[in-house]
Amino acid sequence: MWIRRASAAPFLGLLLAAAGLACLPRSADAHSHSHVFTVSGVAVDVTAETAAAAREAAHAEGHVKAMEKLLARFLPRAELGLLQQLNPAEILAYVQDFSVANERTSDVRYLAELTFRFRPEPIRELLLANGLQHAETMSKPVVVLPIFGIEGEAVLWGEANPWWAAWAARPPGGWLVPLTVPLGDLGDLTAVDAARALNGEAEALGAIARRYDAEDVLITQAVLLGDPLLGQATLQVGTVRLGRFAQQTTIDNYAQPVDGTAQDLLALAADAVGATVQEAWKQRNLLRPGSQRRIAVTVPVTQLAELIEVKRRLVEVAAVRGSKITALSRSKVEMAITFVGADAQLVLAMAQSDLDLVLNPGIGWELRLAGGGAPPRPMPVAAPAPEPAPVAGPAVPTGAPTTGALTTGVTNAPSIPAAE
Repeated sequence: MWIRRASAAPFLGLLLAAAGLACLPRSADAHSHSHVFTVSGVAVDVTAETAAAAREAAHAEGHVKAMEKLLARFLPRAELGLLQQLNPAEILAYVQDFSVANERTSDVRYLAELTFRFRPEPIRELLLANGLQHAETMSKPVVVLPIFGIEGEAVLWGEANPWWAAWAARPPGGWLVPLTVPLGDLGDLTAVDAARALNGEAEALGAIARRYDAEDVLITQAVLLGDPLLGQATLQVGTVRLGRFAQQTTIDNYAQPVDGTAQDLLALAADAVGATVQEAWKQRNLLRPGSQRRIAVTVPVTQLAELIEVKRRLVEVAAVRGSKITALSRSKVEMAITFVGADAQLVLAMAQSDLDLVLNPGIGWELRLAGGGAPPRPMPVAAPAPEPAPVAGPAVPTGAPTTGALTTGVTNAPSIPAAE
């Protein structure tokens, strides 16, 4: 089903897609997590009396910017402003090292791009001391399919899709959910189009996910209403993340910025949708101060290489604070795992490192490399909501999205076929 032309009643195609999917296939290769305590692409440009003074001031400024980026990555919106800003000298205690790229200088000016590696434990202690919840778990890459228009006019690829262009122009990286915008090459065009995406065709969504080593797909459909030339345009956007863990569909309205163009409106909406995706992931993976626990797990292994690989992947799991082997046999290993958060958060965090953690009745927790044994079931979500009423009236103020109450469900839905 499509967005209706008469009412622009939103995004029934997305609801159908959510109801028809259980999970996308895993990539055959283990996902490589970038270090969540590394902040790159910190641009500095400082002019001072001398080049040396400009360099010193730029590096100090870089420390502050990098810390701000790290906190924005970890903290939910409600807690971003609760930590008092640290000065460069104070931030030094939390920095392991930093590197410089694209350095340029003149007699009085210094420009560079800096990359900082922060020390995990001091950062955690800082947040704990201030009573702040935060998220560290990095999601596997998510492929973004920006669809523009309604009914048979909806497009995904090519110059006719300004919504795709707005997403493609966003700076990459720096967040817990890596959002990948496809290139739109021949392989992408062959894999999926707007109609197949909105109709939730499992084969098509699985094909585009495999092309970008992703597990989830974010379908975001935008409909432009009103006249941009008169400054009276609004953008209605429906978004849903589909894959291993289905999430609710959101319906957002955005108003054209004052003196802004249609392109400005699309860019504003893309940034807002991206921020909403990050916030939803953080809320699901918040680590609350004082929530450290330990569980016993059984790891069925028959070769030393399997055990080594399990231990290697455990190091990548942000919620895991430590693991210890307590017993060994020819067919299994008993381990004690110390972690922060709830059981469901640990299951989700493990999955991002291709580890399947399953609670089996009568046996207890079992931990396997992804692909060995049955994968964990998708988390239960609500049943599909009834068809929404047409959206009317003015949009919300610029930059202040409203989230619709629509939810999507996955009930005995077919899985997207796994890669061969």
